[in-house]
Amino acid sequence: MKNNFIIFLILISLTLSFSSCNTLKYVSDNELLLTKNAVFVNTKKNVNTEITDYIVQRPNQLVLGIPFPLYFYNIGNKNFETDFEKWKLENPNSYKFTTNIFSEKQTRGVRDFKYRTHQWFLNNGEPPVIFDAKKAIQTVENLTQHYYNEGYFNVNVEYEEHKIKNKKVAINYLINTDKPYTLDTISTAIESAVLDSIYNLYKEKSELKTGKQFKLSFFIDEQNRITNLFRNSGIYRFNKNAITFEADSTKTNYSSDITLIINDSIASVPFKIQKIKDVNIYTDYAYNTKDEPIKIKVEYNGYSFLAIDNLKYNPKLLLNSVFIQPNDIYKDETRELTRKNLRRLNNFRSVDIKYEETEDDMLNASIFLTPLKKYSIGFNTELTHSNIRQLGVSGKLSFLNRNIFKGAEILKFSVQGSFLDSKDAADQSSLLNAWEIGSDISLEIPRFFIPFKLKSIIPKNMAPSTTLTLGTSLQKNIGLDKQKFTGIIDYTWESSKNKKHSFQIVNAQFIKNLNVSSYFNIYKSEFNEISSIASTYFNENIETTDVINFIDTNIDSNFESSNPTEYRIIQNIKNRYNIITEDVLVPISAYTFTYNNSENYKDNDFSFFRARLVSSGNLTTLLSNERDENGTKTLLKTPIAQYIRTDLEYKKFWNVSLENVIAFRSFLGIAIPYKNSSTIPFSRSYFIGGPNDLRAWKIYDLGPGSTKSGLEYNVGNLKFISSLEYRFKVINSIKGALFIDAGNIWDINNSSVVSSDAKFNGFSSLKDIAVGTGFGIRYDLSFILLRLDVGFKTYEPYLDSGKKWFQHVNFTNNVYNFGISYPF
Repeated sequence: MKNNFIIFLILISLTLSFSSCNTLKYVSDNELLLTKNAVFVNTKKNVNTEITDYIVQRPNQLVLGIPFPLYFYNIGNKNFETDFEKWKLENPNSYKFTTNIFSEKQTRGVRDFKYRTHQWFLNNGEPPVIFDAKKAIQTVENLTQHYYNEGYFNVNVEYEEHKIKNKKVAINYLINTDKPYTLDTISTAIESAVLDSIYNLYKEKSELKTGKQFKLSFFIDEQNRITNLFRNSGIYRFNKNAITFEADSTKTNYSSDITLIINDSIASVPFKIQKIKDVNIYTDYAYNTKDEPIKIKVEYNGYSFLAIDNLKYNPKLLLNSVFIQPNDIYKDETRELTRKNLRRLNNFRSVDIKYEETEDDMLNASIFLTPLKKYSIGFNTELTHSNIRQLGVSGKLSFLNRNIFKGAEILKFSVQGSFLDSKDAADQSSLLNAWEIGSDISLEIPRFFIPFKLKSIIPKNMAPSTTLTLGTSLQKNIGLDKQKFTGIIDYTWESSKNKKHSFQIVNAQFIKNLNVSSYFNIYKSEFNEISSIASTYFNENIETTDVINFIDTNIDSNFESSNPTEYRIIQNIKNRYNIITEDVLVPISAYTFTYNNSENYKDNDFSFFRARLVSSGNLTTLLSNERDENGTKTLLKTPIAQYIRTDLEYKKFWNVSLENVIAFRSFLGIAIPYKNSSTIPFSRSYFIGGPNDLRAWKIYDLGPGSTKSGLEYNVGNLKFISSLEYRFKVINSIKGALFIDAGNIWDINNSSVVSSDAKFNGFSSLKDIAVGTGFGIRYDLSFILLRLDVGFKTYEPYLDSGKKWFQHVNFTNNVYNFGISYPF
């Protein structure tokens, strides 16, 4: 009986699912389901998405051409009554069936569960959009107003219904624009001599030009331009309400004369240029102490620094973020620049700037700064997952000291640790068999910390800053157990709103491997290769600790002449062994340029470009006189990595429609070793695959080139990847994505032991670009986005010719990627 009940529930679920496919389930006989809107401009179908924004009523949302949210809604039953007794009478068979299995109380619970289930579908789905003629009329008015604002004063807009069978309708909006009006004579009527003189200095930048189309947006832009011009020329009292336009559209030649009118006063107070008299900076302002007397007042360079308690900020250093100057004319831009830079210090909870007019028509500026707490302590934990680290539990304790040297500097100290389930760990029986621990200390200075001045090249309005960082970390039972020491001196500045620069004069990292002897326990595929060769050609059974000795003893020129393929395999493995186990010092200098025209985090239509140039080891090798037995220059007996690396990344986002976005990402990176180095350090090499990369392959699984090595960690020194993703809303906070990724890594060293399939050989190597496709489900919690992407290997360059496409596009060979936030 229990199994029959389960089958019954399954049948009920299937019935509900099939009923959802009826889009007309909740459309009555006297109603029409709106299925399509179309706009025709002068008999041609509109392709401008801006025009569709004026349509008031839209059809149900489509997900890949299917009204999925409507189907979801239709699963629910709006007529499912909440009253249990009524339900018993109307559903006697269901009631009898369930009470034979359960008690009446349990039956009531089943009924309530079904009711809540129906309500959940109704609340999370999208009800059918029933055509409303009033909304169509409103759309006609909206479109008419839009074209009128564009200068089509004789525009005519109508709509027509196209009824489709089964109570459906499509609406066409027909627009006949006629000819647009243009701007003819443009004259001015500026009553104030001061305003007139300022206007005439910059009138060539006017948005209004004879011959241009008559557009409302041009007048709004001109109004804003004039307002900004006056308010940045000392006219503190000016606002845009003093600007009006008169248009003569009585001409019969589709042209209009324009008169710009600017009043000479506001509320009978004439406009005039006003200067800043005093600048008062309140460094410890708080609302609950605002009425207490000021005890501290310090004058510096014409500024007054005031405090109720102690003056905790150095006036000279704090002025690096203040752009309002005594005896200068009033400017909106200096006010906003001051507010922006003071907030950037991350020392103040609030920044408020106020102006007060004096009796002599000057202005007193007051800057009210409410400091954040000087000390703060934070603790956070997180769970991590990857194909390398199956499970991780990490925690971080951080301490922060603001304004440590009275110049708004921020000192940060943190200690972090992790317990991990690593597949590389020797102890495979324990769940969390590996650990990491580390600490970092950094000092953020809101100016350049250098012994010479650069103000003429990088002025303070570019927000120059310096970050000094020291860090160390220790890993145990992860790979070869590494210890790292890092030191960074980083200078950053912003040359414009969209352009940022970073120059790391020093970014030095020392990497020491603590468990080299376990290499072939970790890289088992490499050990298996050598073990097979040893048993086949030398009749030896070797242990993981004997591998290097076996290679040095047996793999010589004689073996190469008789077994060139096996010789190359072993030399390649030994070369990787040397790279990965080598202790290395990586002293780099790097410059990074970033362009980002995104307005805010909600902007879905913007471009992003980043270029990074890295040089490692040049100065260090010049200063060092130490060499090891191979002639490689060292520092403190550690080889110095010498290479040059360039990374280029471009991203573009198009907002197709409401919450539908097309995202494109492309990355190209190349690293070339020279002089003191023949290879790139393993930690600075490129890899491919994983949740934010080529999602059809696990991290480190692909490449280099068309090789199929089966090694645990595949790296190269040339990388290309490009991704195209269509992101769309499914229902409420659930979002979907379709994506295609293409890319690979290659080796560009001239090493003879690297196979030709792994090397980049010009355009012919483009056939090695792997392609992965897939889909994703994302759950947007507003403060965080959880992501699951499923990738399929679509083109596999390492397969035999003619069998590279679509060989493993199935759920047996797919890759699941869990992530937080978008992949790019």
